[in-house]
Amino acid sequence: MYCFTYAHNINCIFNELLLWSEISSEHPIIIKTVAELTNKKLSSDILRKLTEVTETFSDLKDRVETVRQDIYYSPYYYYGHVQRIRGLIEDFLLHDRNFLAILPELKEYGKDDMVWQELIEHIIKEQQFMYKLFQDLRLQLGGYPRA
Repeated sequence: MYCFTYAHNINCIFNELLLWSEISSEHPIIIKTVAELTNKKLSSDILRKLTEVTETFSDLKDRVETVRQDIYYSPYYYYGHVQRIRGLIEDFLLHDRNFLAILPELKEYGKDDMVWQELIEHIIKEQQFMYKLFQDLRLQLGGYPRA
């Protein structure tokens, strides 16, 4: 982690968003790869959802990089910068909630495969950690959840 849930500057928040968006975009790829290697026949619906997760987090990472560049080249600190960062955090939380809703479905495949179960459980815990991290960072920016 870059800011240890304490946002000492905006750059650490960008670093967290970039890191965890990248990891979140790779989790579905890992899941699909392990499923294929262990002969788990994931449904087309699950495969589609996993692909969407990869795409949404990859898109978010690209947007974070764009906003970071925009703010970096801005000579002044504006409240609007904080609002843009909060918007990125809100998007991360939304995407993470959606991914967390899919993960329990994956545990239904390979119930007797302890490696599979451990993999999915690890990813669930990591995504939950990210969710908590970004809730904390959002609060540090003076924000409250969207209604």
